[in-house]
Amino acid sequence: MKVQVLSIQSAIAPNTHEVVLSVGTDTQKFIFTTEVNRVGEHLLQTTHGDRTFSEVFKFNQRVAMNVTNLVVKCYNRETVNLPADVGVLVTPETALSKQKPFENNSLADTESQQTTAVDRETRQRAIAILEQLPEAVLDEAVRFLESLYVQCDRVE
Repeated sequence: MKVQVLSIQSAIAPNTHEVVLSVGTDTQKFIFTTEVNRVGEHLLQTTHGDRTFSEVFKFNQRVAMNVTNLVVKCYNRETVNLPADVGVLVTPETALSKQKPFENNSLADTESQQTTAVDRETRQRAIAILEQLPEAVLDEAVRFLESLYVQCDRVE
């Protein structure tokens, strides 16, 4: 089914947007929330859809990413031309059938992966920076660091 973003409007709550999507012949509304947290000297902006949006699009991550990117543009006051085609919603069975197996993939063989040891001084400096962060942003900082680890792990 074809998915289109019909409108993106600021919602009542701060930093939230109501997004109206056309999914096939149905129209659905979702709430997106944007958070901006300081991690060290940097601001980290995250935008995510509500639980219903996550459930509807859990097997259609490309479509979900396209919708989220449009919401981010609206939040950042960039021009967005609507309605906008964001992809095709497929059934969970179709999505699973298109997945590529992990076999013969270097990412699947964790025992053979070589990790580069971080020198003691760098590790201590990183720990010191994390210890200075306010409690409210620690979870976000850990998620950010984990995402960097995953991204760096995949670079060859």
